[in-house]
Amino acid sequence: MQIHEEPSIGDRVARLRMRRKLTQERLAERAGLSVDVIRKLEQGVRQTARLSTLNALARALDVEPSTLVGQPTTFEARTDDEQPSVLALRQAISPAADLLGQESDPEDPPTIAQLRASLRSTEHIRREGRMGEIGLLLPQLIRDAKAGSRTFTGSEGATAQSVLAEAYQVAATTLAALGKEDAAFTALERSMEAARKGDDPHLETVGVSSLAWIFTKQGRLADASRWR
Repeated sequence: MQIHEEPSIGDRVARLRMRRKLTQERLAERAGLSVDVIRKLEQGVRQTARLSTLNALARALDVEPSTLVGQPTTFEARTDDEQPSVLALRQAISPAADLLGQESDPEDPPTIAQLRASLRSTEHIRREGRMGEIGLLLPQLIRDAKAGSRTFTGSEGATAQSVLAEAYQVAATTLAALGKEDAAFTALERSMEAARKGDDPHLETVGVSSLAWIFTKQGRLADASRWR
């Protein structure tokens, strides 16, 4: 049986760019990006991009950001963990780099303004319950927020930690809804850690409520009552 390789982000960008009869230079101008970013994506030198970069490219190409990452897969509660969206969330929460050492990042860290905008860009997707797209875009946001939290200090560092805490919380509730409580606990643990370093004390309260909800889903009512 022949296995078809999934198109990369760069493949999708190139196909959409040519369909719209844009040069790389023109697309870069419309997106407000360096042409080098687009070249490296299309050449496969880079396999991932910041969520802010994906949002800018999506606006310039008149598509949803999830179109550039891949087709949304359904978040049906199944027994296998090989659903691409669930696997991507697991990898973002517990990346191999945590054990093997930090990987080099091909992009500069996002600015605080870009991090906030990226978080806002996922809000309407969450409100509309577009779970497949959450599974595609949230890992990008988690990676961006982690890069920001490593780079910035002071008030900017605290803001980056708050964005990271909220991204982890969304991952936790998404995974719990799919019955992946083990991964949800890991995400919540990391969310609480980031929230303690952040500038929004409300996030710790939300994290505690999310933990109680997960316990309730598991039927652990006594544990849930301790966290209400």
